[in-house]
Amino acid sequence: MDPSPVEPAPPNAFTVTAEGTSDLTREQTRSARFVAPSRGVRYPFATSDVRRSRAAAALLGSRVGAVLCGTSAAMHFELPVPPWIGLARPDSDAVIAVPSGGAHPDRRGVVGRRLLLRECDVTVHAGLATTTPARTWLDCAGVIPLEYLVAMGDAILRRQLATPDELAAMVAWARRRRGVLNARRALTLLDPGAESPGESLTRTHLMLGGVPRPVCNRDIYHRGIWIARVDLSWPEYRLIVEYDGAVHLEERQRRRDAARRNQLQEAGWLVITFTADDMRQPWLMVTQVKRALATRSPR
Repeated sequence: MDPSPVEPAPPNAFTVTAEGTSDLTREQTRSARFVAPSRGVRYPFATSDVRRSRAAAALLGSRVGAVLCGTSAAMHFELPVPPWIGLARPDSDAVIAVPSGGAHPDRRGVVGRRLLLRECDVTVHAGLATTTPARTWLDCAGVIPLEYLVAMGDAILRRQLATPDELAAMVAWARRRRGVLNARRALTLLDPGAESPGESLTRTHLMLGGVPRPVCNRDIYHRGIWIARVDLSWPEYRLIVEYDGAVHLEERQRRRDAARRNQLQEAGWLVITFTADDMRQPWLMVTQVKRALATRSPR
């Protein structure tokens, strides 16, 4: 299930020649109003989305058939990527691919790749030619850790950008390509029920450590009254694991979280909370959850 072909127009990046453009002289295209990411292309300095404008300029300056790929395509689809990629400067190089056998895209502002691209691997999203979500996920499998690949795959399934069968078919096609082992392992860990990257990362670390697969985003009721929707749970053990992201740092949200946990505990649930700091030592998360499971009798 690829994104709809009816997409917004691309950013107003444009090509220039020795004479300028049909509307601008060469001197005008060199003014401070425009950014020149590489030879022969420009985009407005006042653009609202620098990363997307640079991607559009990179595609304009590349040969016909070039597409966004890898982590650049993932960010274009607004899929979760590792923080060292997602927090990179918006004016960082765009990852561009051309079909294998073509000239390597070699220009300033571009990280060029040659890929075997089938017709079904390419789409148009938000006005830019890009690899499909499924192909983007496969290409990212060779450059990002497993837990982040699972978070990306969860988001793809949740947003219905691809089906589990389409991801499995992509892995089967890839065979010995770079990252295919990572992608094959990630397939067994995906869950479209995950609603945030933090939940996906937590679940993946726990499962890789030998913790049984949890239920994602289960609604908890007590005596017929809804209490909460929890991130990860093992209902037979009455155990809940929550991931608190940055939104939970606000005082009002912290108070709500505290009241919510009190209600869950009164209903007989044990609640364990992890944060981004815990991700640095996932083995401690695994140990804590395993101990909790061992001390609670299954219902």
